[in-house]
Amino acid sequence: MAPGVTLAVIGAILAFAVRTSPTGTVNWRVVGLILLVAGVGLIWHARRGSTHQRVVTTVEDPVDPHDLGGRPAGQGRTVRKVIEDRDHE
Repeated sequence: MAPGVTLAVIGAILAFAVRTSPTGTVNWRVVGLILLVAGVGLIWHARRGSTHQRVVTTVEDPVDPHDLGGRPAGQGRTVRKVIEDRDHE
């Protein structure tokens, strides 16, 4: 994220603080706006990060195969969990 902040600051300085505009050379206001937009794009991309999802299926409260007190042997409650991992830079 630091390169994005650096570009945004330099772009803001060039776009809003520099008042000289020699004829026949680079327009510093346009260059500053381009750098400012690029810096904001980099900051947005870095803050967004990447997201990974994984599904975990577990059987909770498994039934003892020797205790057949109401449910068939081997049945339990199946639980599916979606776990979202988010990577930040």
